[in-house]
Amino acid sequence: MKNELTKLIREAQTGNSKAFATVYSFYADDLYRFALWYTGKSADAEDAVQEAVLIAFKNIAKLKKPSSFKSWMFKILSNECKTRLINPADRLCVVSVDEIRETDCDLAEADFTVSAELKEALDSLPPEEKQIVLLSVIGRYKSNEIAEILDMKSGSVRSKLSRSLDKLRDILQ
Repeated sequence: MKNELTKLIREAQTGNSKAFATVYSFYADDLYRFALWYTGKSADAEDAVQEAVLIAFKNIAKLKKPSSFKSWMFKILSNECKTRLINPADRLCVVSVDEIRETDCDLAEADFTVSAELKEALDSLPPEEKQIVLLSVIGRYKSNEIAEILDMKSGSVRSKLSRSLDKLRDILQ
C-alpha cells in the first residue's frame, strides 16, 4: 500500500490529476475531520480543505520526498484553518455528532459527544497547542508525525501535548 501511494504521488508530481485525486482520497476524511475540529464550522472546514487541496495540487511538483506528502498536506491545511480564525468570536461553536458521523470515518463509529465546554477548553489553548492536541487525539498521529507536520522536534511535541492535555483536564474539572 505504501509503495502504491508513493508511486501515485510521483505520478501526481508529473501533473497527473487522477493520481493526485486518488492520493487525496486516502486522506480526505482525516483532512476534513481535522479542519472541522480546528475551525468549528462545516463551511469553513470545507473551504479550508478545498483551498489546501488546490494549493497542494499546484505545488506538488515542489514536494521533495513523496513519503512526506501526508505531513505536507496537513501543514498546508493547518495554515488554511488558521486564516479562517481571524475573528476570535467566530471560534466558539458546537459540532454536532451527526455532522461528524457524516464524514464516514473510523471516529464516527466511536460513541462520543462534543460538548460546548470541550470546544471552549480547546479554544482556550494557544493555536499551536490546539493543533497538537487535535492532530494527536482526533487525527491519531504519533509525535514524530506531528513534529514533521509542524516542523518541530518530537520531544517538543510530546511535552507540549502532555502540558496541553493537563491544561484541558484542569479547565474541564
